[in-house]
Amino acid sequence: MSKKYHTIVIGGGCLGVACALSVQRKLGNKPGKVAILEKKVLGAGLSSRHSAIVRSANASPMAARMAKLSTQYWKNLKPIWGVEIPYEQSGAIWIADKNDEKAAKSWRSLELSMQKEGIDFAMISHKDVQDLSHQGLKTLPDELYYYEPEVLQLDSPQILNAMQTAVKKNHIDVFEHCEVIDFQHDTQHGIKTIASSQGQFFAENVVNASGAWSSELFAGMGLTIPVALQPVYVANFLVSASDIPESLPIIADFVNQAYFRRWRGSILHMHQPRRRQSKDIASSFSRASMNPEGANVIYDALSFNVHHQQLEDYLGKVTSRFPKIGHPVYAGGYHSFFDITPDLKFILGLDTQINNLYHCLGAGQALKYAPILGELIADLILEQPTTSASINLQEFSISRFASKDFADYWRTESAQQNAL
Repeated sequence: MSKKYHTIVIGGGCLGVACALSVQRKLGNKPGKVAILEKKVLGAGLSSRHSAIVRSANASPMAARMAKLSTQYWKNLKPIWGVEIPYEQSGAIWIADKNDEKAAKSWRSLELSMQKEGIDFAMISHKDVQDLSHQGLKTLPDELYYYEPEVLQLDSPQILNAMQTAVKKNHIDVFEHCEVIDFQHDTQHGIKTIASSQGQFFAENVVNASGAWSSELFAGMGLTIPVALQPVYVANFLVSASDIPESLPIIADFVNQAYFRRWRGSILHMHQPRRRQSKDIASSFSRASMNPEGANVIYDALSFNVHHQQLEDYLGKVTSRFPKIGHPVYAGGYHSFFDITPDLKFILGLDTQINNLYHCLGAGQALKYAPILGELIADLILEQPTTSASINLQEFSISRFASKDFADYWRTESAQQNAL
């Protein structure tokens, strides 16, 4: 039996749920209903493996502006999702290489840019770092330190529970184990019908929140959506509760290329940041074109293994940055992914070829931006004034890829300028 909806969201991760919740709420008493089509179960993809760090610092001032709003939403989620979620305001210490003159200049420029956006992000002294870490962090003369006190720490299982509770509370239809097979166009260059493993769906509007599956999903329509997967290793170490303070800020160590955070008592959780060098981005897109499994590699059981060499490398990063920890005990890890674009920026807004298709792709930063991106996509669909008059999505439009070869991004430093 065919099913008709005002808006169908493809993808049940944090961005898909955020879009569905915002559209449904903003519809109010208007006719129509919202549905989510999810090929596995709600939140089963990368949303289930997120580090759940919510921060605002970003080399794109517009992205930073959006992140600041998103942080406020996470703190007060109930008005837009109908549920609350616990959080810790742990703050974050950013560590940069002082000897890399180009990088150091970029960090100072970032500081000024964030201050213009009203984001508390400022250089701090070695003593400040020691005070904030309760003497637990190693500092070096050739390093720079910045502090962002508004950074939040959430918990992925609690986020998934909030997503599942919110869609029920807001009466959104969720079709799990529902794989999208094909699309039919109408004469107005819009998607008329979505064929799926659970039958046909009709929708006035379609939101692509399928992340890493986007390229494959829409290729049959002649759309080129540049998203690839970049691997990231995550490891947890059990340490003595006295070795790291309960109030330890998140440590964004760009010297050792590692994020550290205290997690669930006495576990030190760490993962790599996105790789931003042009050659690494090019490599990710090369793997994407040669990988017959596509984004389904996310569900491969082998991706939950961390190899011995990776573990040894991580142990070295832990002990060099936290000299008091001693001998951490490996407490489990897994192999996850960032879904990235050629310039590491979002793809947001109306498609340039299909007039009722909206993209909401987070480029490896989905969760921290989920509430604000959901609101912005809903504003576009319902043709309402933008949630914030200061937000302009043109920078993130898919149109930027229309006349430029992807390789052009990898020949330049455009991605590196979006360093955070």
